[in-house]
Amino acid sequence: MYQSNSQKEPMSHKAKVYWAIGIVVVVLVAALLIWHNFFYGNQNAVAATVGDKEYSTTEVAYYYNTVANNYISQAQAHQQMGMDMGYDTSLSPAEQTYNAEDGTTYADYFLQQALDQLQQVTILCDAAEQEGYTLSDEGKQSVEDNMDALYTYSVQSGAGSEESYLRMVYGRNMTKSLFKDLLTDAILADEYAQVKSDSFTYTDEDLETYYQDNAATLDSYDYRYCYIYADLPQSTTDEEGNTVEPTEEETQAAMDAASAEANAMVAEVRSGTAFNTAAQNHVDEDTAASYEDEEYNHQADALGSSLSSTYQEWLTDDSRRSGDVTSIEMEGSGYCVVQFLGRERKEDSYQTLTYRNIEILAETTHNGEDDTDLPTEEQLSAAQEQAQALLDQWTTGEATADAFGALAQENSADETTRDNGGLNEDANRDSLTSALSDWLFADGRQVGDTTIVEATDASGNTIGYQILYVEGFGEVRWKYQAANALRSDDYSQWYEEVQANYPAELTEDGKNIPTQQA
Repeated sequence: MYQSNSQKEPMSHKAKVYWAIGIVVVVLVAALLIWHNFFYGNQNAVAATVGDKEYSTTEVAYYYNTVANNYISQAQAHQQMGMDMGYDTSLSPAEQTYNAEDGTTYADYFLQQALDQLQQVTILCDAAEQEGYTLSDEGKQSVEDNMDALYTYSVQSGAGSEESYLRMVYGRNMTKSLFKDLLTDAILADEYAQVKSDSFTYTDEDLETYYQDNAATLDSYDYRYCYIYADLPQSTTDEEGNTVEPTEEETQAAMDAASAEANAMVAEVRSGTAFNTAAQNHVDEDTAASYEDEEYNHQADALGSSLSSTYQEWLTDDSRRSGDVTSIEMEGSGYCVVQFLGRERKEDSYQTLTYRNIEILAETTHNGEDDTDLPTEEQLSAAQEQAQALLDQWTTGEATADAFGALAQENSADETTRDNGGLNEDANRDSLTSALSDWLFADGRQVGDTTIVEATDASGNTIGYQILYVEGFGEVRWKYQAANALRSDDYSQWYEEVQANYPAELTEDGKNIPTQQA
């Protein structure tokens, strides 16, 4: 039997977002309060029913506020990055329309999402009980960590007490004991969802059958691409201060010019010019400099399912032959030139592997101007020299996994793996930084390979270096993806069958929850 081994991720620290299949429950939010929804109704009134279970207004309000605060925090984060989710964080959910066609507000949307999550948690907790599954030790510890964090968050928020903080975030009638019960259910539901999903296993014959029907999405593609953006006209202001939008003719002229550039590049490539050389003649100066690197925008191991929608259909067409090149319109922005180089089912391309790392952090100098502590070039150079010296020491010594682990225990700054010899088991390529995944999963990578890559902080600043060692390979990529797709289908089918026995409905008290605002 073939069974996927999910990546072994450590439980997160004080605050965690649980991602069960179809469930998103913010267990404990940060101290920055986003929006309050205080429910003043009868805390003991029945607000919703799920199957034969009844839930109070306080419980439903908890889910409602969880959904609302999570969504609004995302909207705020997008705004800080200059993006708009279409949600006005200065207004309450009830004051803005979510769907103009049916007249629903964001409050309606959040309430429905809350009911859906309540239904899923109920179903999964009941299923866990029926099968005798109980919360793992890690899950119990996470509950305790979150409860312990209440004090910190209450201080940061200025709420005055843990109970006050919970009421600020989840509603006036929330208590510590009820919060802990809801928290425990959320974590149990999340764990059981994964357990249930992992229970679906598949033979190699099953995976082969799935591949035959889905080869286009499971094969790996080798291709190059280049975006040629149109110089689209911008709106202007007339003498009276009115905004003048560009005409359709002006916009089309810009798109036509981009099309001409793209077609000229296609012609050059077809005549024998190297793709990246041709690209330099048809893009702006900064982008042209990037294409001086022969590997820039060259994808040698891209799974069909991960291809951009811009060129996925063209690349996955069975008629494609190596060297084919075309120009594809990107509506409203320009054209993309794509060259197909190859397609195959790779048996040596992996989704997971096991590696060891030794993290060497550079010393830092306090910067009084912007209050940051980042290493200087000299400090980074010293850290790189230290990393190289350790790698040289390993290379000239036993050069084994155990020897690498011993060096990690003595020298690594990575507290999560140091005591275990820098070991990272079943690392998933989709969960790693690009710096790690690009090297670890590169074509031709072999057990025993080593390198040194930059270590960066959350903002992308280089803070040191990591020495990497490949210890072993896990699951073949196409099999992993096929098993995940089959497992998702089987889980969905199981859930839908069970869901039919758990109808979820709001009472009038439940429907009124979004209208009870401070």
